[in-house]
Amino acid sequence: MRIVHVYKDFDPPIRGGMERHIALSCQFQRQWANVSALTCSRHWRTRRIDRAGTLVTEAGEFGRFQSAPVSPLFPWHLRRADADVCVVHMPNPTAELGWLLARPKAILIVRYHSDVVRQAAAMRVYGPLQMQFLRKAAMILPTSEAYLDSSPVLQAVRDRCRIQPLGILPEAFQAPDAERVAALHEAHGGPFVLFSGRHRYYKGLPYLVEAAQWIKAPVVIAGDGPERERCQALARERNVQVSFPGELDQQDLVNHLHACAVFAFPSVERSEAFGLSMLEAHACGKPVVATRLGTGVEFVNQHGKTGLNAPPRDAAELAGAINMLLEDPALAGRMGAFAKRRVETELHAATVARREFELYKEALER
Repeated sequence: MRIVHVYKDFDPPIRGGMERHIALSCQFQRQWANVSALTCSRHWRTRRIDRAGTLVTEAGEFGRFQSAPVSPLFPWHLRRADADVCVVHMPNPTAELGWLLARPKAILIVRYHSDVVRQAAAMRVYGPLQMQFLRKAAMILPTSEAYLDSSPVLQAVRDRCRIQPLGILPEAFQAPDAERVAALHEAHGGPFVLFSGRHRYYKGLPYLVEAAQWIKAPVVIAGDGPERERCQALARERNVQVSFPGELDQQDLVNHLHACAVFAFPSVERSEAFGLSMLEAHACGKPVVATRLGTGVEFVNQHGKTGLNAPPRDAAELAGAINMLLEDPALAGRMGAFAKRRVETELHAATVARREFELYKEALER
């Protein structure tokens, strides 16, 4: 079988949940198929490059409009992709329009990561084209039953949907530096509450900063993004104990995850469709306090099993749930241990890639 995964970016060089999922899918599916990827280059020139064993065609682009690459030759690259199965990861207007223009011969599998949430005005124009694209799919793979049930877009094509969650490499989070973990405890005065990820509008980080006034441990908000300065200003205004160490490399992320007592995930919008960073915390045996969004977040963080889920946009409730775990280390330990076993047995990237590959085979045979 020849498979091409299609998205706007790849990891490396772009770090992100979808990009990492695509890279891992390519890595494992190469055992059973000929696998490549088609992305955009963030440059006017097209190039083909080996990314950790996966041949990636990076189509030239003239910039991005509302995060979508402007790449006039993308339909041509789709058309000439030598594939039996084309896996388009959505949302991805460049690829969706490209597919409708190019009409490739491969069967279309849609990996549906999220609805388009913020660009509501644009969806009034683009929505019919997106639905036309979805109706071309042999199979659509949402990441959770909850997201399928709550997505107004997917209801019209529900008969084509098969649930397929995302996964991670838990072994990549099993080797902390003991000295660095001890140093983090010393720097923060003991165990702390951690968030790590991109500082985007839908992450709800201002609510975590507000909650810090009631949380009975220091709060560390790692990562970077457009909301970082706003959160730092809010922390100064509230005079709360919040640290912003910036972007963490892989090893320091592992160290922070093992050093923290609780991982916080205070997202507030449906743009948060799954939450791979919670699985990374689970892989380190840490419970998570997340929010109830009616998306895959509640699938990842099972309330009462792998952690607790609080109402979104409620700093007091968020702090209360975090304090419940801080004050009951035995409960937190049981939840963390259950979460770790679940990631290792059910949500390992190799297992997920194999299940997804079997769905491709099923679609081809039909």
